[in-house]
Amino acid sequence: MKFLKGMLLASASVGAQAELIINEFDADQPSSDTAEFVEIFDGGAGNTSLDGHVIVLYNGSDDASYDAIDLDGFSTNADGYFVLCSDSATVANCQLDTLSQLQNGPDAIALYQGSATSFGNDTAITSANLIDAVVYGTNDSDDAGLLIMLNAGQPQVNDATSTSAQRCVNGSGGALNTDTYTSAIPTPGAANACAGGGNGDGTTDLGSCGDAAQLISGIQGNITNITADTSPLVGQPVVVEALVTADFTKIDNDNQRYNGFWIQEEESDYDANDMTSEGIFVYSNDIAVSVGDLVRLKAQVDEFGQQTQLKTVSDSTVCSSGNSLPTQQNITLPVSDLLDFEAIEGMRVSYGQGLIVSDLFGSGYGFGNFGQFGVSSKLHFQPTEIAEPESIEAAAAAELRTRDFVLVDDGVSAKNPAFIPFPDASGFSALNPMRIGYTVPTVDGVMHGFNAFRIVVPTDITIVPSLPRTAEPEVAADANLVVVGMNVLNYFNGDGNGSGFREDLSGDAKSAFRGAETYDAFQMQEAKIVAAIQATDADIVGLMELENDGFDADSSVADLVEALNAGQPSEDHYRLVDPGTAKIGDDAIVVGLIYRADKVSLKGDAVVLDETNSPTDANGVLFNTDKNRPALIQSFDFQGNVLTVAVNHLKSKGSACGEPNEGADGQANCNIMRTRAAKGLAQFLATDPTASSSDSVMILGDLNAYSKEDPMDELEAAGYTNLKYTDKATEVQPYSFSFSGFLGSLDHALVKGSLLGNVVSVDAWHINSVEDTLMDYYTEANGHPFDSVDNYANADAYRSSDHDPIVVGLKFDDNSEPDPKPQPPKFGAFMPFMLLLMAGFAAVRRKR
Repeated sequence: MKFLKGMLLASASVGAQAELIINEFDADQPSSDTAEFVEIFDGGAGNTSLDGHVIVLYNGSDDASYDAIDLDGFSTNADGYFVLCSDSATVANCQLDTLSQLQNGPDAIALYQGSATSFGNDTAITSANLIDAVVYGTNDSDDAGLLIMLNAGQPQVNDATSTSAQRCVNGSGGALNTDTYTSAIPTPGAANACAGGGNGDGTTDLGSCGDAAQLISGIQGNITNITADTSPLVGQPVVVEALVTADFTKIDNDNQRYNGFWIQEEESDYDANDMTSEGIFVYSNDIAVSVGDLVRLKAQVDEFGQQTQLKTVSDSTVCSSGNSLPTQQNITLPVSDLLDFEAIEGMRVSYGQGLIVSDLFGSGYGFGNFGQFGVSSKLHFQPTEIAEPESIEAAAAAELRTRDFVLVDDGVSAKNPAFIPFPDASGFSALNPMRIGYTVPTVDGVMHGFNAFRIVVPTDITIVPSLPRTAEPEVAADANLVVVGMNVLNYFNGDGNGSGFREDLSGDAKSAFRGAETYDAFQMQEAKIVAAIQATDADIVGLMELENDGFDADSSVADLVEALNAGQPSEDHYRLVDPGTAKIGDDAIVVGLIYRADKVSLKGDAVVLDETNSPTDANGVLFNTDKNRPALIQSFDFQGNVLTVAVNHLKSKGSACGEPNEGADGQANCNIMRTRAAKGLAQFLATDPTASSSDSVMILGDLNAYSKEDPMDELEAAGYTNLKYTDKATEVQPYSFSFSGFLGSLDHALVKGSLLGNVVSVDAWHINSVEDTLMDYYTEANGHPFDSVDNYANADAYRSSDHDPIVVGLKFDDNSEPDPKPQPPKFGAFMPFMLLLMAGFAAVRRKR
């Protein structure tokens, strides 16, 4: 990535031979001299070969050499520095640790063209092929015999303990000149600190505005490993002078902002390296600053969450106010390399390409947790939703998302903020939601970071609700039967009588309980699910994640049916499918089926597929219900047309199953378990378990497999069609679930046989996957000042679960057997017959 600061310095010649100078050295420490070094600088050209160069050390006692070190095979680093030291464990950025102990002086260090063989012990001083030299002492008298190496009138440098001798401004003075050397905090392999120093005790003075100061680029350093590298000056005091670009100091205890502010170098002080940042965060609430102030401050360099910052500000002054800010760095996603983010850490940035909200949940962050959301150049889909596992395409999709993602933050560091200023200034609310798919035409701010996350703290942002909520799913106008698959996210109704929720329990029962914490939360959950089902106008609904507590009047499924039917006309009432068992399997959650009895009738008995009746192969049971939930299968008759619906909830991708190389192929845990279950399900359905004598079969459910994964391949190989990828689907790239910034389909509807010809529409209704969890029914109990049930959740369909429902519109011809022709009435019963006939004609058919 080519940044603006590089263009500002483009006038610098890149064709000239780089001049090498001795830029900094440290020959004296407070106790044992274990951190001695010599630094060579090429003026910032970077990567300059040192072949044919030699460092020679001269002793002032006899003005002759006592050591020489060849530099063949080495070069300056990308920033232009080369560090020779005695111990790389104690000297940052050391590239060659063969330096013998530097004597305290008076002595000299010289850089020659040549080789060490020309400078044996006690070699006399020579100016032949001399490039640069420095003569130094530790409060010693000048050594005239050594000073002849320097230009006339140049001084002997004093090297104090706890500081190094360094050219200030960095790289200044020129070869064989020493009059710009001063004492300051050692900065081997980085720009010289320069500010203050000279106290002889390692302290640093603030100095006056305009004095030499440590450049921020030298603090940030040239990072080559985004997760491992740190500032070369960590733990050291520095003096910087830079412009305040964003102020997020603390306002009060209830509005805990970032507790600091950002500063950035004036453009005239930028270095020549595009990959070193010119900005930094100052962690301090104790300084009154305003945007546009030029501040000079003394602070300590620190790393926090892989973010270089300044802390412990011990002195500061505002040099001037109302200054123009440095030009923003224009950033386009995706970046070419994650190091591109490091190069702009702490700097003013602008993302003007037009981005899209791609994540609200994340891992370690989140909209409700920290007021953060992710943006990308486009929506990203699970690699195995769009490409075969282990394919080049899948790997590319996963890698691209890492470079095409930044977080936008609310500027408040406190967890669980009471007010979230998105999507607009009025703030987030139940009626002003934030949804994945909203677009962000522009965002200006400063680039921040925490651990692996790249964060933009906005100073200006626009968010457009480009994927608005819809009141109902898309269903074809000519559909006369609607089948829905819906995950209801742990619908547990306690004891069925208003108690028995987690707050009422203790011990193991409390730990095992799922779903709503309280009866109030359950009422919100129920209202949301009822609203979602009613909005679909479904005739048959396959349910996942019901509490597995049977089918009696107090059961969860019976409770849901009762709530659905309340207030609806009788012709829209639902009934539950009861397989005639006390429970289905042993898992805490279970699948279920409900249907409108006035619209469809049951054809035969319900059948449960579990490991007791599963098909087998040489490796045993295919449909293993030790991990998968049992499937519920029922055939229905609609106007003489028979279809069989199988509802499923296969093993999740979470906990492991102990499979070989589990998760290594990108299909997460238990892929073999799910694939075998899919195979067993297809084989079982092929036996016509409900004796329906119909080839019209639909598999519904949360299969916990993305569309290109092995379980889906198994079902498609058995003749099933994934309806989301047909021309009847309402979107080209479907999805029903959001996870870690990727969208994908875990929830499916597949059909086989003649039923495919009856499909007229397929819609994944996006009421859940793109909504934030703050809208759901859960009572938040983690110490923040809001309660999602009271303040965010509405009794509506949005975020009624974490999975989107899939809504299938079907169209059938009426193949009902005609009623037998009425016989003439006997015994003068003509009038009652006519009254019944008129009543039949008066019945009003429900309109879709």
